[in-house]
Amino acid sequence: TMAWSGTAFKLPTQIVPSLLLAVSIGATVHILSIFFDNFNKTGDKAGSIKYTLRHSGLAIAMTSVTTAIGVGSFYGSEVAPIADLGTFASLGVMVSLFLTLTLLPALLSITKLKPKASKEAGKLDTLMKKLSVLPIKHYKSIIVGSLVLVIVALLAATKIGLSHNPLFWFQPDNINRVSTLQIDKTMNGSVSFEVVVDTGKENGWNDPVRLEKLNAFSAKLETYADAYTHIGKVVSLATIVKETNRALHENKETSYTIPNNANLVSQELLLFENSGSDDLEDVVDSQFSKARITIKLPWTDAVKAVGVLNYVKREAAKTFPDDRVETTGMIPLLINTFAGAVHSSVTSYTIAFVAITFMMMLILGSVRIGLLSMIPNLTPIILGLLLMYIAHIPLDMFTLLIGSIAIGLAVDDTIHFLHNFRRYYLESGDAAKAIENTFFTTGKAMVITTIVLSLGFYAYMMANMISVQNFGLLTGTVIVMALLADLLLAPALMMVVAKRGWIK
Repeated sequence: TMAWSGTAFKLPTQIVPSLLLAVSIGATVHILSIFFDNFNKTGDKAGSIKYTLRHSGLAIAMTSVTTAIGVGSFYGSEVAPIADLGTFASLGVMVSLFLTLTLLPALLSITKLKPKASKEAGKLDTLMKKLSVLPIKHYKSIIVGSLVLVIVALLAATKIGLSHNPLFWFQPDNINRVSTLQIDKTMNGSVSFEVVVDTGKENGWNDPVRLEKLNAFSAKLETYADAYTHIGKVVSLATIVKETNRALHENKETSYTIPNNANLVSQELLLFENSGSDDLEDVVDSQFSKARITIKLPWTDAVKAVGVLNYVKREAAKTFPDDRVETTGMIPLLINTFAGAVHSSVTSYTIAFVAITFMMMLILGSVRIGLLSMIPNLTPIILGLLLMYIAHIPLDMFTLLIGSIAIGLAVDDTIHFLHNFRRYYLESGDAAKAIENTFFTTGKAMVITTIVLSLGFYAYMMANMISVQNFGLLTGTVIVMALLADLLLAPALMMVVAKRGWIK
């Protein structure tokens, strides 16, 4: 689909194949787990296929829709590659759902299979039996413990810093990172941004008074330094005028000044232009109405560079109050890109949360239980913030993606668990028995699918780029914590809900 639409692979979209592989295998494993569990007991293949689709077909469909909503929430992102991620990942998830519910049962029906006992299933049954006791007997402790962890994680989240530093996505020994830092050290700056001052009139920059202002502005900027960066060099029309004037006066340093006569300025610039140099085109337009000021500084985290950019804007506005001033270049581009990503992420999280909450209400048939079901979905994401704090991982372009992706994936197990719990509870009226039955059927599939999904994301830790490694570590761990939340916190909450008689 990406090839047909002419969309190239970019940094965010490179995760699409692995994401779809993990999601597809997860749904497939869930189907197979339920199927073989029933087939090994009955020996009826056709009946087991029908049972599996009745048992988990709706839940799998809903989990795919919620996953598609989670990643699809990036569709409206202001950053094009992130929008592409939302488009193609959500489309791929829905294609995967179609194939899982059609092609997989068809393949099972034509494949020769014999029922057999599974040692792995026996071990998993034992694990599920032990785990099911915890939320039944200790549901109050689980709820209180989860609340404490969430509070601690939220407090830690306030200390997580923002960062957009593509250079430091590379390993410390990467040639690009090493070379850039060496350039910063020896040449006082490897990155720049531009200030364009438009006078609005022809030959506006032949004025010596204006050039003196530009010269003073440049000199003031070169003294700037803050806790994160400093301005290494400023190049402007004033620089060329001073150098030309000095060259015409036997290279005397005393002549490294702006001539005080407009005609003299024009003549010197004409001589410079006729010398064959193209440098003048870099600092002023052909009408001498717009001047370009190049500001060089060491490579700086875009979040930390906001201070220097705002400083330059303020000084430019004070120095040239009657002119139109614009800033552009690498630093503003990085700052605007990250600002767009942050803004889009807030929107994406809101869309994903509202849409998935509505889906949970629809699936569970209750507004109250639908809202409660979001607690085990949000808890692992909040705990992921605690992991970021402990591991000193900042919120960057990649970690901002985790929230919407994780909630789309985390809700899958919640849907499977609560959908089947509700069914078993309505059959028996016993919350403890319903939890046990859910653990022995859906619970086993949840464990297997979580292993598949988490390993799919942990595979990103093999990447060379640190940002991709962090993405894999955090997303994989959040998925594991989501399983724990669904096996401990969700049933604990259902014990409370059942005691209050909210399930109907």
